[in-house]
Amino acid sequence: MDWFCRKTLLTNIAGTSHLTESGSYTSKSAYNAFFLGSIKFAPWRTWKTWALLRCKFFIWLAINNRCWTADRLAKRNLPHPAACPLCDQAESIQHILVSCVFARQVWTIILQRLDLLSIAPQATARRFSTWWSSAARGVPKEMRKGLNSLIILVVWELWKHRNDIVFNGATPSISGLLQTVANECALWCMAGASSLSELLMRSLPPGA
Repeated sequence: MDWFCRKTLLTNIAGTSHLTESGSYTSKSAYNAFFLGSIKFAPWRTWKTWALLRCKFFIWLAINNRCWTADRLAKRNLPHPAACPLCDQAESIQHILVSCVFARQVWTIILQRLDLLSIAPQATARRFSTWWSSAARGVPKEMRKGLNSLIILVVWELWKHRNDIVFNGATPSISGLLQTVANECALWCMAGASSLSELLMRSLPPGA
């Protein structure tokens, strides 16, 4: 199996005629071909952001539509939820993170508390990565690192909440999820997420 995977990868790279303008092979062109899927969405935003590694890995899966949501399971004729467990609409990972009314309420409450309501995802949002890029551009440069950490944290907790409902029969709870996010924010800040801590201190009014 390992040999097959390596052979497939090398074949795909070798068959990429546009590795360089001249069509020749270079180590740089091979590197770019290997990460071709991630280049579409600035990979540094995920990998250079302060966050737990498992959260970064999940974000990468979500951006590339590799999460086992109802739409992906259905395509493979595997058992799947009939609809999004958070809002009863058609489920996809993009829906769960930004389109779902439950998710948008969570984003709205969190960002409103940080005086960043203007960047909350709207009902027209369809792709998480597109919204994330837009949100990052919507805040001052010095706040972006902290915002990126916060977005990764919230997305991770949204996914965990969805899974708790699907696999453990939990009840959707915005207040419960918000409390979990607040607790995790505190833990991340204590663990070294200084930019996230600065974002929270900068955005929240004195005494909040």
